[in-house]
Amino acid sequence: MKKKGCAFLNFFRYFPKLFAAGLMFSVPFAVFTAILALIGYLTGFNNIILWGLSVIPASPMLAGLAMTVRKIAIENTDVELIPTFREVVKENFKAFLLHGVVIYLICACTFFSVLYYGSMAAVNAMYASTLTMYMLFTAVLVVVMFYVPIMTVTYELRLRDIYKNAFLLVIGKILRNLIALVFITLLSAVAFFGIVLTNGVWLWITVALIVALYPMMFVYISISVISKGMQESVGSFVNPVKAEVDDSKAVAEAVSSAEGSDYVFVNGKMIKVEK
Repeated sequence: MKKKGCAFLNFFRYFPKLFAAGLMFSVPFAVFTAILALIGYLTGFNNIILWGLSVIPASPMLAGLAMTVRKIAIENTDVELIPTFREVVKENFKAFLLHGVVIYLICACTFFSVLYYGSMAAVNAMYASTLTMYMLFTAVLVVVMFYVPIMTVTYELRLRDIYKNAFLLVIGKILRNLIALVFITLLSAVAFFGIVLTNGVWLWITVALIVALYPMMFVYISISVISKGMQESVGSFVNPVKAEVDDSKAVAEAVSSAEGSDYVFVNGKMIKVEK
C-alpha cells in the first residue's frame, strides 16, 4: 500500500520494519563473525582481517535490505518483509557473494594502508601524501558501493555493466555522492567514537546497537541520496512499466509498451531492451 511521504519521514514511519530488515542482515553477519572469531581463537590466527571475512557469506542478505529500503524510502511503498527478502536474496545470491568479496577487499586494503602509511607518515611526510591519495581512492570505491547493491536488485544488467555504471555515476552525480559520503562519514564517526569512548557493559551495548543499526542506516542514507541521480541516468523504478504475469509474457508485453525506452520494468527489475 502506498502512502505519501519523503524518505526522511518514511524512515520513522516504517522504522520497525526497517529495523527488522537491518537485523536480517546484521544477525547473520554477527553469527559468521562469531564463528570466525572462534576459529581464530582455536587456531591462534585471531585478528580483524579474519573476522571481516564474515561480510562475504552475509552479503546476500544485503540484497533484501537494499530492496526493502528502495520500496520504503524511494517508492513510498510498504513491503512484505519476509517474502521480499526470500525472493530478492534467491535471485541475487551469487551476485551479492561477489559484491561481498569486493566490500571485504576494500575494507581489508584500507585497513592495511591506514596502518602502514599512517605509521610511516611520522617518519616521512611523503607517506602522509600517499595516505591522503589512497583515502581519496577509497572514498571513490565506497561511493561505487553505494550504487552497486541497489543497481543489482533493480536493473537486469551484467555485473561488469553494474560496476561500470557505478564508476561513471561517481563523477556524473558528484554533488549527490558528496552529500551521501558526508552523511555516511558522520554516521561512521558516531559509531567509531561510540566504541572508543565507552567501556565495560556500555561498550557491549554500544557494539550491539552499532551492529543492529549501522548497516540499515548506511543503506538507507546512501540509497535515499543517490537514487534520484541514478534513475535519471540508468532508468526509473518509481513509475515503471509494470507486468504482473509470467516472465516470458511479461517481457513481451513490457517491451511492446515501452515506447522507445531503453529499459522496461518486469516483475521487480528493470530490463534493458535490445534494439
